[in-house]
Amino acid sequence: MMRFPVVVLLLVLAASGSGEVRPSRFQSRDAWAIDAARLRVTIMKSGGHIAEIVLKDKDAVNPLWVQNRPTIDASDYDPAKHERSYGAGSGARLMSGLVGHNLCFPYWGNPSASETRAGMTYHGEAGITMWRQVTARQDEITVTAEFPESRTRFTRTVRVSDQIAYFDSTGENLAAWDRVLGWCEHATIGPPFLEREVTVMDASLTRGRMEKQEFTWPSGRAEKPIDLRKVRSLQGHGFVNNFLVDPARQYGFWAAVNPRLRLLFGYVFPRADYPWLNIWEANEAAMLTRGMEFSNTPVHGTLKTLLREPQLFGLPAFEWLDARSSLRKRFAAFSARVPEGYRGVADVSIHSGKLEIAERESGRRITLPFDPRW
Repeated sequence: MMRFPVVVLLLVLAASGSGEVRPSRFQSRDAWAIDAARLRVTIMKSGGHIAEIVLKDKDAVNPLWVQNRPTIDASDYDPAKHERSYGAGSGARLMSGLVGHNLCFPYWGNPSASETRAGMTYHGEAGITMWRQVTARQDEITVTAEFPESRTRFTRTVRVSDQIAYFDSTGENLAAWDRVLGWCEHATIGPPFLEREVTVMDASLTRGRMEKQEFTWPSGRAEKPIDLRKVRSLQGHGFVNNFLVDPARQYGFWAAVNPRLRLLFGYVFPRADYPWLNIWEANEAAMLTRGMEFSNTPVHGTLKTLLREPQLFGLPAFEWLDARSSLRKRFAAFSARVPEGYRGVADVSIHSGKLEIAERESGRRITLPFDPRW
């Protein structure tokens, strides 16, 4: 157990073969780029967002969502200057700089009314804090951020090998008080990878709910019942459906395929680390997104909200992060080209040093080397 007095995020990205870590710019903002042999991963200095995970070939596409308007570093957000562009309220500062995959820690969702008045933002401090580099070497970088309000430290290690990026994360409580913890990896995809009625999403999910309505994956609800395997032409935003990752599995997954681009992208994670997956979408002219957010909670909010709903479907809806203790979680992101007419993903499995992706209906498999150290 480490004993320190704040919250740190540590990222390490490593790859087999040649590669480099270099300062970069993304949307005219400071970032770090990790260029490995097959993948490029870009991390924003402000917010620590994973801005892109790009399979490097002649038709390279970033599957992660990037706003179609300029973003700014969250520390530069000024309501008097930026409210018209990014809105007001507890989500505005985060939205001003949000791109790609963001970390929600130590809670997922909106702060309470009193927390909002005290200056707290959506999804915790991670997404609005400036990060700094600690170390860097071939295909590997370590960056940190301190979150003084929550008195926690977050450490993330990412190794990049072939077509897979491996993330190993530790969240620490540096205070002498136990705390309720919401930890969500808010991975969001967007255009051009995300297309209405084209991009197909599959996941290892079972029971789900939206508010008080229950259903079974891939069913969900917005204004009416929907098939969540595709983004439909249903105008609106803010639809959030919470799902239980299949308890019979050791590893959960979600994977998205754009058959037109012949590109597959997804994540695999230990179900014990992330037993829930929350699906969010915005389906409007100005914003087309799909969040596939693997999480330790299906409850949107901070302590008051979490304690009102400590369980869902008979299972815990959050974790405790004990005083001066830590929790460790892992996941991996992968990308691959698929043949024409690919039908979607039936399963993602890990065994014998391989990641195997099975196609729906045909059972055809894409096999990627998987680092057994993970």
